[in-house]
Amino acid sequence: MNVDRHVLIRYFLGQSTEEEKEAIRQWLENDPANKQQFVSERIRFDASVIVNENEIRPVERQGIHPYILIGMKIAASFLILLSSIYLYDSYRMETLSTTYQAIRVPAGNRTNLVLPDGTEVWLNSNTSLKYPLAFTRDRREVILDGEAYFDVVKGSKPFIVKTDKYNVEVLGTTFNVEAYSKEPGFKTALFSGKVKLFNRNCNDDNTYLEPGQTADLVNGKLQVSSTKDLDVYRWRDGLIYIENKSFEEIMKLFEKYYNVRIEIRNNKVKSLGYKGKMRVSDGVNHGLNVLQNDFPFTYERDEDTNIIYIY
Repeated sequence: MNVDRHVLIRYFLGQSTEEEKEAIRQWLENDPANKQQFVSERIRFDASVIVNENEIRPVERQGIHPYILIGMKIAASFLILLSSIYLYDSYRMETLSTTYQAIRVPAGNRTNLVLPDGTEVWLNSNTSLKYPLAFTRDRREVILDGEAYFDVVKGSKPFIVKTDKYNVEVLGTTFNVEAYSKEPGFKTALFSGKVKLFNRNCNDDNTYLEPGQTADLVNGKLQVSSTKDLDVYRWRDGLIYIENKSFEEIMKLFEKYYNVRIEIRNNKVKSLGYKGKMRVSDGVNHGLNVLQNDFPFTYERDEDTNIIYIY
């Protein structure tokens, strides 16, 4: 439906149908230029209503100059107009704050985005993030399932990352969170600033981290330790850093990054350790071929079931 001047005049007169009101609302949201046109038409409408000789003459007999009356009515009209714009903007921001954008990163990929407050986020493989189109409430909340690196813009409102295990609260800092809903683990590493980890189901279960510290969920409890090797968080650069991980742990990483299932049928290699780095873009076959230089195994891939068998 087109919103022309006649439709707006009916709206200003309070004669709009519900369909016209909805059309005007959508029209205002579609383009900032429409909002400017709305304001202009409202000023023109108010001015045309004010200049009415039938209202001016009785006031002249009371000793009030007609131009003073016009000025008073224009001022009143502007106040009404500003109030309408404020209410509209409040309604619009409230709508944006309750409308969520969802980002899903498939296996073998990663992405980078900027949130409405300027916070920069990197999302790892098999990760989803939900966030509102505007942070207008007393806190900035996002919902994470997977792994993400946050560089939070400082502000008076706390920034909260909600996961199915623990929530992370900060004001402005850089940190990494790994919390896949399908996995039992939870891990947060802090690089700058300060974070608070809390369990929303238990008010007393709070943990604070300083830069260089990591919190891991072990047997239902958070354990804090020092973070020395930051290379493991270079997944943002498309790198898999393996620091003293067992073969079985490496296969879990491959499942995460390449969206495959791996069955180890060679028990001799399960607990053997490895240290090195690989590029995600090189693919799972390249990674397995590299490991074959240090581990005595062969593998076979079933393309129909997407399962890799380690022998």
